[in-house]
Amino acid sequence: MNGKKTGLKVFIILLTILGNILLTVSCNTSFKETQALNRLQSESSQYLLQHASNPVDWFPWGDEAFSKAKTEEKLLIISIGYYACHWCQVMEKETFMDTTVARLMNDNYVSIKVDREERPDIDQVYAEAAKKMTGTSGWPLNIIATADGTPLFAGTYFENSDWQAIVQRASYLYQDNPEEILAQAKALANTLSQKQEAESQQLSLTLSAIEQAWLSQSDTAKGGIRGNQKFPNSPYLSALLDFTYYQPNNSLDQFLKKTLDNMALGGMFDHLGGGFTRYSTDSEWKIPHFEKMLYDNAQLMGIYAKAYRKFNDPFYLYIAEQTAQCLLNEFKNPEGGYFSSINAVSNEVEGGYYTWTLDEIQGLDQADQVTNLFNISEEGNWENGQNVLFALGSSKEDYLHTIDSPFKEELFNKRAKRTAPPKDEKTITAWNALVLDGFVELYRATFNPSYLSHADALASYLIENHTQEDQSQVSRTEDINQVGFLEDYSLTAGALIQLYQVSFDEQWLKYSERISAGMLELFKAEGETLLKQSSQSDQLFMNSIPVLDTDLPSGNAQAVNNLLMLSEFYYDSRSEWKDKATSMLKVGQSQTSEALVFAGTWIQALLRDSNPPYEVAILGEEAIDMRNRLDLAFRPDIIFLGGNSEGDIPLLAYKLQEGRTVIYVCQNKTCKFPTDDTEKAYEMMIPKKNIANSSISD
Repeated sequence: MNGKKTGLKVFIILLTILGNILLTVSCNTSFKETQALNRLQSESSQYLLQHASNPVDWFPWGDEAFSKAKTEEKLLIISIGYYACHWCQVMEKETFMDTTVARLMNDNYVSIKVDREERPDIDQVYAEAAKKMTGTSGWPLNIIATADGTPLFAGTYFENSDWQAIVQRASYLYQDNPEEILAQAKALANTLSQKQEAESQQLSLTLSAIEQAWLSQSDTAKGGIRGNQKFPNSPYLSALLDFTYYQPNNSLDQFLKKTLDNMALGGMFDHLGGGFTRYSTDSEWKIPHFEKMLYDNAQLMGIYAKAYRKFNDPFYLYIAEQTAQCLLNEFKNPEGGYFSSINAVSNEVEGGYYTWTLDEIQGLDQADQVTNLFNISEEGNWENGQNVLFALGSSKEDYLHTIDSPFKEELFNKRAKRTAPPKDEKTITAWNALVLDGFVELYRATFNPSYLSHADALASYLIENHTQEDQSQVSRTEDINQVGFLEDYSLTAGALIQLYQVSFDEQWLKYSERISAGMLELFKAEGETLLKQSSQSDQLFMNSIPVLDTDLPSGNAQAVNNLLMLSEFYYDSRSEWKDKATSMLKVGQSQTSEALVFAGTWIQALLRDSNPPYEVAILGEEAIDMRNRLDLAFRPDIIFLGGNSEGDIPLLAYKLQEGRTVIYVCQNKTCKFPTDDTEKAYEMMIPKKNIANSSISD
């Protein structure tokens, strides 16, 4: 949940949606009885298993729950969350373990629990509904819906008494006038599922218009997007790095550096173990919400690596490498892949693993350095005398100098004796693909072969364990029977394209092509240009079609980037993919023009489509070495291809010269004379015209 909600605001919304009646709240919350495990005991999700001992008669998402609701003419409660979600855990303990609440829910509803990480399609449609109904969303996400899944009411965290009041009121209204409630649901469903495509709407977004929109929605003083809480918004940061290459802008560069600096110096960054927590609960990046998510750390590893290449700032490389160590030490599954999240709570204390009292610090040899660097005080900089380690107020240079001291290891070892927070051990394909992409970016920043080895090993694991034999089908997790979603396909295909460009191992490109072909077939939606999130059609009241970036890149926007890239590599056989990407861009542009801070992945695709890249083909025994010498600068406008054989990539045909490694610099498949001199080759890649004022209109 994005901060604790009192339930009052959403309670008022319930009055608006469902009408007004007198409120009677049961206060009998002390009665306890032995409760057998419910239906969730057979599920594999650790989040669902957390609720298996609840007296609430939870169903997993599926036909059984919907059939029961229709047969018994009951409303549904659909409650969505995830394992590391702190407020999900609070509501589970305080509300769903209460037998009074359970009786209300069991007598009047069919209740469904959903792990949003297992079913992003379900989460997406109900999150969108919540935003349209209440203006906000978060987790736990609690929906009251008709028996066909159409939402009537949406809210996030509720205290016990508020939740009791809500379920009683909704049940009363439905029993009193079911026809009116069903009519309201039908009208709401029509509103929510209205087709939003406007291909005839010819929007033209210039680079300067995007620039101004981004600046207007960003906190230029403290970094991040404006708001009382601060999230990484990783797709936005990644797009900013690329955007300011094409459109140099000092204001955006300063904003980007301010964001990266404050986020890393602040409390979100784990200064002892590396890696980032999910978000900052304040606008100054001081106090984190303590859960660690794989997708955040995967993307931020790559973003700080890109920032190091762009700004040549050693602080960014330090943060990237420390984040990589966090992934390897805390998230790595010994059997392959990376776990999905680490809980915020250990020993029933939120943040207890990460926070310190002054007394604990004063026992260190370098106590003064620690208290000064990390803003430690006797009263605590958080709550209950506890201190979060944040280094805001120190310069990056002082931080790097001070952190390289014995106290870091001493504190780390002392913390390691505490009870570590538990992990959700799902291995989610899409999130692991982001790890793969992050290791590739870190390799490009350092040319450290260990990072390339981690990327290669992860790619092999995903292909061998998360895809079917022909690679045209991708699973959601390590369980091959859990059907994959659009984001699993598009993010995996995109990461494999990136891996090919640093390894010149064409198998990765071919796997990406196969996965993309399967994606286009599985996720096409009738009457839609964009792809739907799920190939399943079970009970969702509308298609889940992801458009905007969330914490992850938009599945559709990433698909467009992939199709553009693959149509470059295989232009002889996949030229139609360029047309598909262009048509998707038109729709994406029309649907994201008013929310550009959540359209970073689309803008990366627009930049790619509007500015023909340099295709740098390198063939010969020294191809990798020459590639690395040409990849020192931050250049998102270059595509690398090559190796010691021509393979099946048409641009490489007839270019291999015996006994010599040669470089061909091409644009639009037209190549200049080859050279074996990397400096001359780089000179050929210097843009000849100023593209700063170019348009990315369709």
